[in-house]
Amino acid sequence: MTPKLPLNLIKDTDNPRCNNALRRLELYDFSLIRNSCIEKYGWSQNEAKDVELETKQFLALPFLDPHFYHIPEEKVDDFWHRMILHTQWYSHFCEETYGFFLHHTPEPKGAKADMVNRDRSIQLAKLWFGKDWSNLVRTCTQCRGPSVPTALAANDKYLLP
Repeated sequence: MTPKLPLNLIKDTDNPRCNNALRRLELYDFSLIRNSCIEKYGWSQNEAKDVELETKQFLALPFLDPHFYHIPEEKVDDFWHRMILHTQWYSHFCEETYGFFLHHTPEPKGAKADMVNRDRSIQLAKLWFGKDWSNLVRTCTQCRGPSVPTALAANDKYLLP
């Protein structure tokens, strides 16, 4: 029997190191942040768990598509902001997940990365997770996601051009 792929991937990355990094991300305890979102936004437990999974999928994109910025959906952006506000938790998460602190850098409106990375993020969500991300942030809170060492990235044959 084939083991379950991490984060509900719909295909294997063909890179055991990448799969291990994604599995660690999947298992990371986000309960503090999930509960913070429930309190802040009035989300139900189920909605918060769904957004948590989508946030983890967004945070997996640097492993699946290194060297590019990625644009989150609105609720994912809200969740990510709650993560950042819990500074000690977030610093520890970044170090354990990426090996460095993942800074939040808003993308200026109209920048080249805006539409290119918006389209790329939509394509990646469909390619790796079979999801339709159609509600990406459009305001000054547009976030540029992290990039990770190529050795941890998915096999090159799966990378978008």
